[in-house]
Order: sequence, then C-alpha cells, then structure tokens
Amino acid sequence: MKYLHSGYQRSALALLISTTLYANTASAAPACEIDALSSSPSPIKAIEQADLECRMAWFSASSDTLNTLFSENNIRLIQQQLMLHISNYQGEAQQASVIENLGEFIRAAYYVRYPHKGQYGDFSDALDVSLAHTINTFLTSPYASQGGSEQVAALKSMTTMVDNIRQLPLTMANQLQLLNHFTAEKAQDLQFVDTLNNLFRAMSGHISVDSFYDDLAQHPEYLEQLQRFILDGEWALGTEADFIVTNAAREMGRLLVTPHESTRTQVLAILESLLQRYPLGGKSDKMWVGIAEMINYFAPEKAEALGLKDAKNQLEARVMPLRHHCDGPAIIRAQAMTQEQAAEACNILTDKEADFHQVVNSGYQPVAGDYNDSVEVIVFNTNADYVSYSNFLFGNTTNNGGQYLEGNPANPDNQARFVAYRNEYAEGYSILNLEHEYVHYLDGRFNLYGDFNDVLSPGHTVWWLEGFAEYMHYKQGYDAAVELARKQTYSLSDILSTTYEHDLDRIYRWGYLAVRFLMENHPNEVGTLLSYARQGDYTQWTETAKTLGTRYAGEFNNWLLTVTTDGEQPGEPQPNPDVARSLALNSAVTLSGAAYSEQLFYIDVPANTRNLAFAITGDGDADLYASYDRTAHYYDYDFTAFTAGSNETLTITPDANGNIKPGRYYLSIAGREAFNQITLKATADSVESGEPDEHTGSQPADDLTPVVLEADKPQILGVSAQRYLAFYVPEAGKNLRVWVTPTKQDQKGNVSLYAASAHWPTADKYETASTDPGNQAFIELTAEKAGYVHLLLTNEGEAANVEVYAATL
Repeated sequence: MKYLHSGYQRSALALLISTTLYANTASAAPACEIDALSSSPSPIKAIEQADLECRMAWFSASSDTLNTLFSENNIRLIQQQLMLHISNYQGEAQQASVIENLGEFIRAAYYVRYPHKGQYGDFSDALDVSLAHTINTFLTSPYASQGGSEQVAALKSMTTMVDNIRQLPLTMANQLQLLNHFTAEKAQDLQFVDTLNNLFRAMSGHISVDSFYDDLAQHPEYLEQLQRFILDGEWALGTEADFIVTNAAREMGRLLVTPHESTRTQVLAILESLLQRYPLGGKSDKMWVGIAEMINYFAPEKAEALGLKDAKNQLEARVMPLRHHCDGPAIIRAQAMTQEQAAEACNILTDKEADFHQVVNSGYQPVAGDYNDSVEVIVFNTNADYVSYSNFLFGNTTNNGGQYLEGNPANPDNQARFVAYRNEYAEGYSILNLEHEYVHYLDGRFNLYGDFNDVLSPGHTVWWLEGFAEYMHYKQGYDAAVELARKQTYSLSDILSTTYEHDLDRIYRWGYLAVRFLMENHPNEVGTLLSYARQGDYTQWTETAKTLGTRYAGEFNNWLLTVTTDGEQPGEPQPNPDVARSLALNSAVTLSGAAYSEQLFYIDVPANTRNLAFAITGDGDADLYASYDRTAHYYDYDFTAFTAGSNETLTITPDANGNIKPGRYYLSIAGREAFNQITLKATADSVESGEPDEHTGSQPADDLTPVVLEADKPQILGVSAQRYLAFYVPEAGKNLRVWVTPTKQDQKGNVSLYAASAHWPTADKYETASTDPGNQAFIELTAEKAGYVHLLLTNEGEAANVEVYAATL
C-alpha cells in the first residue's frame, strides 16, 4: 500500500454499522439508539441495557447531541448513576456490563466532543475531576481485577476513560497498583493484559499535559514502581504478553520530555540501567528498541553517552544482514533470506517490471525530475519483527501489510524503499505484497510526476494508486473483488472519488474493479489520464476522471454483473485456507494472518446452552464474522461486531426459551489489515453440570502459530490435533535431528512428526516423518540449503504434552 490511513471516518463507520451489523437477525433494541434515547422517558435504563451495536453507534453520534444527550448536565447524571453501580459492585457479570455501558456512554460524549471543541469547548475541569474520582472508586474495589469477559470489559472502560478526561495524575497511583495483578496466570487473558496496558496509553496521551509532569515530579516513587514492574515482569519477555513490559520502558522514555530536571535525571538513570540489562542482541531487542527510539527522539544529546548515537545503524546491521542487488533497480535487504531466495524475488520483480512497462506503454522513460533510479526492498522475517523494528528504522506505520516510502523523487540523494515482511503462511519463501509495493515504485517513477503529496492533493487519484497496484498483482484473477462486484455497491463516480478515509474494500477492491474496467474496455481513456499524470497536470486528471465517472456509469454498472475471473488468484496462502477447522467451546486458539486473509472455524453447540459468545483480542485489524449452519465469510454472514482493531466480542442472542439455538456455528476471521497473535475464544454456559459434551470436543484447541525452535533448547508443547514448528538451519549440509518425548508416560496420545524444507508438511506431503504409535518421535534430515525446516506435529489420540528437542550436527 502506498499510504495507509489507520483510522476510519466516523460517518463511514456509522454507515457500516447501520447496514451490516447483525445482518440477518433482529436489529438492536431501539431504546438504546441515539434518536430513541433523546425522547425516552428513562434513557439511563436504556443505556444500562444497551448492546454492542448501540455502544458503537454512540461514538458515531452527530455533534448536535452535544447540546442534548451529551451535554455536561446529562453526563453528570450518568456519572452519578455510574458511581451508584460501582459502589454496589460485587464482581458479577451483569453488574459489570452495566458499568461498561455507562462508562462507554461517557467516553462517547468525550469522543464526539473532541473534534468540535472549537465550537462547544471542553467539558469542565470539575466534571473531569469528578469522573477521575469515580474511576478511582472502581479501581480500589476488591473486584476491579476480577476475571471474566464482562468484568474485564468494565475495567477496560474505566481505565480507557482516564485518557479521555486527561486526569492521569489523579488515577496513576491506583493504576500502578493494578500492575501487581500481571502474573503468568493472568497473562493468559490478553484482553486483561491489554486493559492494564491502558496505563501506558494514557501516559502517551498525556505528553502535552503539564499537570502530569508536575505530579510525577512530586511522586518519584511512581518511576521506581515502573522500574520494578519491568524487572519483575522479565518472565513475560518473548511471550504474547511482553508488549506491556516493553511498553512500560518505552513510555518511561517518553517522560524525557518533562520540564522537570529531577524527573528527567531519574528517568535517564533508570533507562541506562535497563539498557545495560537488555542490550541489543540480549534478552529483548524490543525493549532496547523502545528505549533507544525515545532517547534519540527526546534526549538526543544523551545518545552518545548511552551508546545509542549510532543506534539505528546498529539495529539495521543486526536485523538486515543480507544485501542483494537485482539486475534491475531493486536492492533486496533482508533479515533472514538465502541468496537463492533473494534471486527468486529478483526474478519476480523483473517479470513484474516488464509486464508494467507493457501495460502502461511507458517506453521505459521516467517522468521528468525523478531521481529514484533504485528502490530498497526491506524484508523482515516476521510481522512481529516488522512491528518491533520498522518504525524506528524507517519511520513507517506498522499496522499494515507493508508500505512504500517514496520520499522526494526530485532529490538526487533520496532513497526510495518499500518495507515488507515474509508471508509466514505461504509454502516456501514468500514476501507479502511484494508485487503490489513494487508496482507503487514503478508507478511513481514512470507514471506520476512529483511526490506523493503532489499526486494526492487534487483528489480522484486514490482509486488508481491502490487499484492499479492490485490490478498488476492479480490481473483477472481477483476472486474477492469479483464477488463484491455483484453487489454493485458503488457507482463509477463514487470509486473515482475515493479517498484514504474510505474503507479498505472501497480503496483496494473497488479501486481494482474501476482500473480493470477502464483497462479492458477503454484503454485510450487510461492513456489520456496517464499523459496528464506524467506532466503533473493532476487538475486535468481530476476533471477527466469526473467526466469518465458520468460517461461510463451505466456501462460500468452492467459490467459489474458480468465480470469474471480468468486465471488463478495468487492470494495469500494459509494452511488449508478454505477448510473450516474445529474449535472447542471454552477454549482458545492463537492466530496470525495477512491483510485480506481469511481463516475459518466451526463449533458445535449442544442443547441447553444458556450463553454463547465469540471474541477476538490482539494486535492488527482482524474482523470476526459468524453464521449458523453455513460457512461464514466477511461478505456472507449472519452476525458480526466488527470495529477498528482486533478486539471484538460477538454475543449470540438466545431463543425465546432462554437457550441458544443448538447446532453448528461457523466463524470467519478476516484480515482488514495484517494481524498478529490474536486470540479467538468461544465461551458458553450450560444449564447442566458442565461435563464435556460429545459434540463440543473435550480437548483444547491448538495454537496454530508456528513455534520457532532453538538449538539445544527443549520446548514443552501441548498438542491436541496439530502444531506447527520450524527450525533455522544456518548452512547447507547440516543434519537436523528432532526428538519428541512425552512429559508424562501415562498419556494416551498418538503423536507423529513430519518435516519438509521447502514447504509446510502435511500428513500426505513431507520429506521425512516419524509415525510410530505413542507419544515419541524422532526424525533426521540433511538440509540441502540454509533456511527454515518446517515441522508438523499431529496427534490422533488424547491431548498430550510433549517435549521437543532439536539439534544440528
């Protein structure tokens, strides 16, 4: 993607909510909707009983509500009711839901007011302070850290509100105390960990609040508590929950902006000790990067004394050891790639470049004043590494599938680059969005005069920027876009006026459809547009695009009903992407995926089930969809609760008898953007004793995220059905040996081990395997070249815990 907008325009979000949430079910109770609340004789009761759809809609309310529902007088009434419920809170789920609803209504009022402060002003300081005291009352409750999805949601609402009201000085002591609940057991609930992390979100949000720094100067013990939290939480480094520990160090570094010298001196001393404990290449590079980034930004004069003057170059040399020049303009720099893999990537880029010049008839002539005669292709080995390192090294956002950084092409010293990462789910070695991002480079050099801002400023270019890159990648083989076409959602004029504020489908897939339509049916019009772009006449481009939108409106609408795919779609390979996998009730599975990817599951719900909910939590932007008795997809579903990010909960409404409709429910986890290490969980309550039902599956679901083994370091794993592992062999000719042994001898599992170098193995396709009965396995494999060996553990018996040990000779 050439540019990624990380948020959603509120009006667009409101439209999505009103048209797609709960597509085939009864609509949300109107009593809690904005219009109904305005005329309700008992709005507080309706707010207390609101569902997710209403809560989402509150944040999309118009500014008119700031004089009515969201007026300060009304918010004071809601705050008084919230205080009443907090005072009576006993940790029960229903009580927690009411607290969450009242808290979210107050947060929505602040959210809606923020962009209109020029007209309406801020809420009063007195209201802010009063709400801070209400939050403290909740945080000091013995039930504040109670487990359970509703209870954690209530805590999340209260701690998130701190940043809305900008009153962290009043709540920080209690939020620091909450960090004492960060234990190995509690860390299994990533939603709870993310809620504790709201302290560090608030610290970042208070960067320009003077009272925050004044308070810190009066409480140096706060920094001591943060330092102890980091050191005591060292056990979490390398786990899914380590973000809260590294964020603590990062936000302490941001405190260097304080005007108080005493605080600054204390922070620098702590950071220096942390750098000594966590050097680059030590226990946690993520810790080092966060600290180095803050010091270089907020205290650059201290960087040399702390060994960080050359921090970016140090990190870059460590994480990007490979440099490979292609025959063309591309220079591949990679974290973990063989020369053979780099050569193959170069071949892909060379083929795409030849195709590009033929399609746009460029004559291989760059636009005037463009000095971007080379492009660096930066390839991180995992999405996690991309998120940890790329922003510090290259300044790009990382909540995406990669980014092209054009720079200023008129500067002879400029270096164009695009930053990407390996597609961990593809067979062999694959770079996510490689062709898409390379087309951005070629488009900018040979089609688009000026820099990115020049191209974007007149409007009516986003459809081309992203749609053309998608078209060059997929050509006629874009199944997902063709499926959308049948809905005829947008007119051609709509698509040609798309901006980066619109949703991803409109930007990428509908952009592709517009480009393909014009390429196939009106290539001369495309040539005209490109002639304007190569001259930098984007005003004329815009006027022409407007004319095309009107001229071909009817033809385009008819074409949407007839367009087909011709050829195989490249897609983003996943293990068995089209096959729904079983998910057990009251168990969780950990998932990662690329932008636009989809992973499918099903779950069997027995009779007499009272409550049923599906939830995802984690990083990136994944969406959760569900259907009853048929496969769910992002474009075909019965229920959803999507929002920005990867934290969504979908509650299934019981039938009139109070029970959930029994049968099979299907789930789809679809990536609006890349997502990493999210947790999918299905929870249910039964009116019976809760013993395992033969239809629900009594074994825990497996974490399907590949586990990277290290030489001579045993790894304990649980395996119910299958687990993926990998081991990096540093050079060709090495023998890899892998042993699998049970942690207990009385387990009744039946574990097999499969291995392959060039792809993820299956039980039918592998290079070597160990399939003897029982829970022991051993394989030996000679690596033909350096790179990862892919491993698959399967279990056809009862769930087993095994130790996996790998070594090379």
